[in-house]
Amino acid sequence: MSNSKPEALIAPTPPRPCCPVCGKATYSSTGIHPQCAASRAAVVIDERAKARREAEAKAAAPRNMWQKKCPKCRREVAARRAVCDCGYAFPGVKKK
Repeated sequence: MSNSKPEALIAPTPPRPCCPVCGKATYSSTGIHPQCAASRAAVVIDERAKARREAEAKAAAPRNMWQKKCPKCRREVAARRAVCDCGYAFPGVKKK
């Protein structure tokens, strides 16, 4: 009984990849946490949506020089009109 116990053979574990977003070790096969990937994708989607909205705003119909928009009812009226149908009186236009 003088024999000592044999040492256990433990295979060395390779280092785990780090998540590029949060910097912590990840267990995912893609190398990024699913929640970190979702937050990264959300930023990209928001940027694309913002760019799309800006492009749509620029592509809006050009303003007609013979029309003006009533600030009260948002209706397009003739530029020379002094009073809109809703009753709004445009400032700076002489009434006849």
